[in-house]
Amino acid sequence: MFIDIIVFIYLLYYHIIFFVTCYHFTERPKAKVSIKPDQHVFRGDTVTLRCDIDGEGVTSWQYSWYKDGSGSVFSELQEHTFSPVTESDAGKYFCYGAERGGSRTSNISDAVTLKVSDRPQAVLSVSPQKWLTEGDPVSLICEVNSSSTGWTFSWYTLTASSESSNHYQLLSDSSRGAGGSYNVSSAAVKHTGVYVCRAERGEPAYKTTYSNTQPVWVTGEFKHLNDCLKKNDHQSQQNSTLHICLSLSEL
Repeated sequence: MFIDIIVFIYLLYYHIIFFVTCYHFTERPKAKVSIKPDQHVFRGDTVTLRCDIDGEGVTSWQYSWYKDGSGSVFSELQEHTFSPVTESDAGKYFCYGAERGGSRTSNISDAVTLKVSDRPQAVLSVSPQKWLTEGDPVSLICEVNSSSTGWTFSWYTLTASSESSNHYQLLSDSSRGAGGSYNVSSAAVKHTGVYVCRAERGEPAYKTTYSNTQPVWVTGEFKHLNDCLKKNDHQSQQNSTLHICLSLSEL
C-alpha cells in the first residue's frame, strides 16, 4: 500500500512537470494593433496600421490582417497604409502572425476601431475679447472639431474677398503659435484685421478647411467706419475692404 502511494505521487509529479513544460513551450505570443496618427481620422488623411508581436526567439513573422470579423486576409504586411483614407476604410481591425519557416503562431490581436469622418473644420476664437486697446494681450485660439491629436496650426489675415472666394495671407510669424494658440502680448494698431486659421498633420500634410473669420479691432486706428474704408482703399478688391470694415464695425 505504501509503495502504491509513492508510485502515485511520483507519477503525479512528472505529469505536472510535463504539463507545465508543454504549456510553457506552446503558449502563443499576443499580437497588438496600433494606428497612426489616431484612431479617429478624417477623409483624405494618411493612416497606418501596424501589427507588433512579442514572441521570443522568433526573428521573422508572416502577418495577416482582417477587418470586421471577415475571414479574408486583406494584407500580409506588418504595416498597412491607407492613403488617402476613405469612409469605406472605417471598421474594426485585427492582426495575426505565423513564424516564417517555423511552427509558432500568435494569438489574434484585440480589435482596434478606425473611425473616418468628413474633412474637419478648424474653429477660431479670440480671447479675452475682440475689441482691444493698444498694449492689451490677445490670443487667437484655433481648434479642430472632434480631434486634438497631432495638429499644427497656422494663422492668416483676410486680404481679399469676392462673392466666389476669399484670399488669405499667412502671418509672417505664424509659426510661433503653439498648441493651437497664437498669442500677442501687446496688441498694436497693426493687429487690426480679420483672421482665420487652419490646421494640418501627417506626412504628406493633411489640411483642414479654413476656419470661421474673427475680426480684431485695436482702438486708436479707426474711430469710424469711414476711417477704416480710407485706410484700406489700397486693397485690390473693394468687396474685401468693405467686408473687413463692416466686420470690425460690428464688434
